[in-house]
This record gives sequence, C-alpha cells and structure tokens, in this order.
Amino acid sequence: MTEFPSISSLYSLNEVDELAQKFSSAKNWGMGAFIAVFNPRLDEVLLVKTGEYAKDSSGGTPWNLPGGAVDPGEMPSHAALRELGEETGLSMPTDLRIAAWFARPYFKSRHKETPGELISLFAGIDRSHANGIRPAPPEIEACGFYHFDIEEWLRVPARGKGEHPLAPLPRHWIYWTLMAQKVLKYPETAVFTHEYSSSASMSIIPDPLKTRF
Repeated sequence: MTEFPSISSLYSLNEVDELAQKFSSAKNWGMGAFIAVFNPRLDEVLLVKTGEYAKDSSGGTPWNLPGGAVDPGEMPSHAALRELGEETGLSMPTDLRIAAWFARPYFKSRHKETPGELISLFAGIDRSHANGIRPAPPEIEACGFYHFDIEEWLRVPARGKGEHPLAPLPRHWIYWTLMAQKVLKYPETAVFTHEYSSSASMSIIPDPLKTRF
C-alpha cells in the first residue's frame, strides 16, 4: 500500500504542491489534478460533461469534475486552476485547499514511461455567481453548477445513457465530491488519502469515507 506524506487541509498550496512533487518524483510517477468548486452554501458543485473523445463503452459521455494531467514542471494547484479556466471559463475560486490525494500505481500517464500517478483533489468556493462560465467544445460539451444530493447521484447511471441530466456519472466523482465538501465544511479535518488498485476499484466507495463518515 502507498504511504502518503502527512498533510492537512490547512497547509498552504505551496506546501501541498511541494509535497506532491517530492512524492511523485521519488516514485517516478505522473500527476493529475482536479478541483471541486462549490457555491457558497456548499450544496451545488461545478461539473463538466466530456466530449466524444471520452465516450465510454456503452456510448455515454461522462460528467466529471474539472481537471486533468499535470504538465511536466507544473504545480498541481496551478494545473487544477488552469484546467478549471480552460474547461469552464471560471476564474479563481476562494477558500482553495487540498481535499484528497489518490494513488493509482497501475495508471500509465502520458508524461511518464513507467506506470503510477498521484492525483491531487482540490476544493474551493465560487463567489462570482458563476460569472463567465461556459463550456469548451469539443472537449467539454456542457458545464454548470448542480445540486449535490449523494443519494440521488448514486442512482444516476455510471455508464452509457440515461434520462437523468447527469447521466452518466461515474461513481468516483460522487465520492470525490463528498470528500471535497467535507473538507470545506470542516477545514480542520485530515486530508483524505486512498490507493486505487485498478480502474474497476474506482467505482467502490473509498475506505476513508466508510470509516470517517
């Protein structure tokens, strides 16, 4: 199992970025960065609908949180904000902090010849009333703030197509959104850490959510 460095959601972004870079460099892993941006009430979150390039085997184009690969030499927090701007047009959110680290030892990054990836999940709040928000086709077909109801979201198809406006919604995005919401509600909480053993394991609720909430 992956041994993560000790980290708090109260760490500065510079501290978080430095720890992530040191960790991934030691393992020769790539990095990914995603961000969950909520409204001030923390009951709506920004989602993006991916384009045809991300179509799953059942014909659906998934919804997910903004984010993507961290470029070589780029800081994870900078990558998350860059992807946020590129995919949604949204400017700098407030209350930005680290919410979780995820290890994917099996994952093959486009920036590394060897497998392994560290994902940094950030959380923040949009106080601009979604000013300037817009999708970025063809990569992003749609984007918007949606009410976060975990019981409802868990009923949304994870693959293919469905009648729900957020179909398909892969399960890990639901769990990651819940983690980010918890860190924003309770800033003193420890950062979530979890290792995924395979792509299939990402549909299973992470152990930290089972034990802490």
